[in-house]
Amino acid sequence: MPLHIECPDCGETDDLVGDRGVEGIGITCGTCGARFLRDRRLGCASCAGTDLVLRPQVLTQFSRGTQLSVVGWTETHCCTACDAEALLRSERANAPLPAEYRPRAVRPPSRT
Repeated sequence: MPLHIECPDCGETDDLVGDRGVEGIGITCGTCGARFLRDRRLGCASCAGTDLVLRPQVLTQFSRGTQLSVVGWTETHCCTACDAEALLRSERANAPLPAEYRPRAVRPPSRT
């Protein structure tokens, strides 16, 4: 389940520590020391949008040498804005998302 958490003060996404409290889960930023409550809503890791849909995705593995076999299915969150092209292809073909596709809703864009 995609849950993008970042410090509202400095934007840190890695050096965060959470602890349960009466009001919910409190997050402390190890970079700047800010403390804030975790937002429970799901959001896109790329655009922070909340319009996410579940779409089936195949799970594959090599069963014999180079023979790729479907071994299962999973439901994957996709952003209707960031993953629009993949969602459209999947819906038009009435097929699941390909195994190698990584939705941008789950995987934030790489920082360069």
